[in-house]
Amino acid sequence: MKRTSTGLDDLDRGILEELNVDARRSHRAIAHRLDVAPTTVIRRVERMERDGTIRGYVPLLDDERLGYDLLAMLGIRISKGRLREVEERLARDPRAFAIYDVTGEFDALLLGRFRDRRDLDRFVKHVLQDPHVERTNTQLILNRVKDEARVPVPRRGTGARAANG
Repeated sequence: MKRTSTGLDDLDRGILEELNVDARRSHRAIAHRLDVAPTTVIRRVERMERDGTIRGYVPLLDDERLGYDLLAMLGIRISKGRLREVEERLARDPRAFAIYDVTGEFDALLLGRFRDRRDLDRFVKHVLQDPHVERTNTQLILNRVKDEARVPVPRRGTGARAANG
């Protein structure tokens, strides 16, 4: 099968689509659905794990059921030359589930899960104690319109843009 610039062929994409539906699905079940030998699926999955296409397997947990009732987005302005250092420190806190370098008014964007208002307050005050954090802007997330952890698998010959619509 032909490989695209992403290094994936149609079978790889089919395997990834099946894993996106249910990552616990057995290699045998995936092979049956794709009409290939189970050993083929095993080899392909192992290769994609080695090359980093598949980075791991995690359950999709309901944060509210686990007691995280508040989501917040923090824009963080960081002293010049200290971005990576501060981001790495922030990344060690389990309440931070995503940290991005961004353009615009702030240098970093942090998405966090918090148990309640007090938990968020303590977190923000802790962030502001960092000598290289100049300021923050906190926005509470009121409603989730879309919160998808799965990465769409683009079809052969298309870019990620086609997978998005």
